[in-house]
Amino acid sequence: MTYDIITEAHRSRLIADLRGMADFLDMNPQLPVPRYGSVRVSVHPRYDTDALTEAEALAEVERIAALLGVPIRAKNGHHIACVDFGLVSYEAVLITQTAMDRADARDSYRHSMSTDPPSGA
Repeated sequence: MTYDIITEAHRSRLIADLRGMADFLDMNPQLPVPRYGSVRVSVHPRYDTDALTEAEALAEVERIAALLGVPIRAKNGHHIACVDFGLVSYEAVLITQTAMDRADARDSYRHSMSTDPPSGA
């Protein structure tokens, strides 16, 4: 089986499963749904496409943005193309390695911090 056939089969199943979930929620009105949040389908080009490099992944976000007809929102190494359908959205997300490294560095000392007062104080 080729990658394209596997990808198309997965795509078809995902779409069918989304419809199935919507039908299930419609048939079970007693089930709660997110009151304040939304539902997102997130595509991460480094993992969900054939992009092998960060540059290729960014190009994929740009390609998806063009298909969606939306601009890319870029801030602090996060590149997002998103279209909203009310409370449901489809987005392509790339977080650059620099942004991930910056977050790792910021969190690297987290274990040494405490909000508790020193003992004996």
